Amino acid sequence: MDEKGENMSYEILPGATIGIIGEGITSRYLAQAAHNMGYQVAAYSSTAESAVFKDADYRFLGDKDNDDEIESFAALSNMITYTSAWLPTQITDKLANQTVPQGTTILDITDDHALAKAFYENESLNILPYETGSSLDEIAQAGAKLGYPIIVKPIFKHKHIDDQVILRGDWDLGLVAPLIDGGTLLVEPWLENTKSFVMTAVRGSHDDTTLYPLRQVETPEQGLTRAWTVGDVSDEIVTEIKHVTEKLGRALNYIGAYDVTFLVSENGTLYLRNVIPGLSKTTVLYDVSVNISVTMQHLRAVTGQRLAEVIFEESAVYMPITEKEADKLYRHWQIQPHWQISMYQLPSLLPQMGHVLAVGSSSEQLLNQLHVAGVWQFND
Repeated sequence: MDEKGENMSYEILPGATIGIIGEGITSRYLAQAAHNMGYQVAAYSSTAESAVFKDADYRFLGDKDNDDEIESFAALSNMITYTSAWLPTQITDKLANQTVPQGTTILDITDDHALAKAFYENESLNILPYETGSSLDEIAQAGAKLGYPIIVKPIFKHKHIDDQVILRGDWDLGLVAPLIDGGTLLVEPWLENTKSFVMTAVRGSHDDTTLYPLRQVETPEQGLTRAWTVGDVSDEIVTEIKHVTEKLGRALNYIGAYDVTFLVSENGTLYLRNVIPGLSKTTVLYDVSVNISVTMQHLRAVTGQRLAEVIFEESAVYMPITEKEADKLYRHWQIQPHWQISMYQLPSLLPQMGHVLAVGSSSEQLLNQLHVAGVWQFND
């Protein structure tokens, strides 16, 4: 984190203007929460249909060829926060001399696989082995060293998710050809039958950290994520996940909400995947499962307040809604008292039209009920 954020003790009081950079639905939730706490909201986005603009007092539309908007946005904002890690360099450069409690160091790690891997190794954290290469020969050598199957992707994470391929042997090397563009590629083992978990934390300006219940996630298709609170993970793994999550927050001297993603292999080995700053869309799961939302806790952190204790109340499942689920979903309008349905009405967020939060005493039971409802496709 930059020097401004180190050991920060400050306060941003109601009446001030909070600058929000973001394009996803969580940026809108943050603007709404800021209004509820008595703040004005200035919003900056590179997309005219950005969700945050719906609830902003001041709107600044970015243009990569014109820096006037980001400068005006920064000048108006008493404090700036971002909800997504994917910020163009011209924006992060402009934030260097602004009050940004989250800092910008974490954004470099978020965007660059090689930088992230080096940071994790320096912190003695368990990650998947990896190699780098920029030619077919180097990728072949990496495959021989790591053992197939492998996954190959660009070193910069902001590349489109389609720009990655899984190779199951030398015979698949031709699949890499479209990725060879002079840049560096990352090569990792591809593990079958793994489970993905996310721990959300909020670190405050008083060196206090709160952890949210562990959630499991899966991606049924590109850009869509399902998530649910889990309680069937071994105490040993949960303890290590909590330790790594808190350690990363301290090492980065980060203030605000962040996600740490993990992979658990078929044999039970835990691997760190990524640390991601901001508010991911599945954190809305905690709006109904604990006593304080991640959005509100994040606001408490970046405005200098003490953090609230997180108390688990109920299990919950988050399911994305697309056009293909909408008609089936509406058939359940009158018969699902434990479902909370949110529709975005924001074309910029398509293909996702909204989400469902199912709340109950057991995530396993909720998933079974969602399976039987026939709205979503599940892999049996």
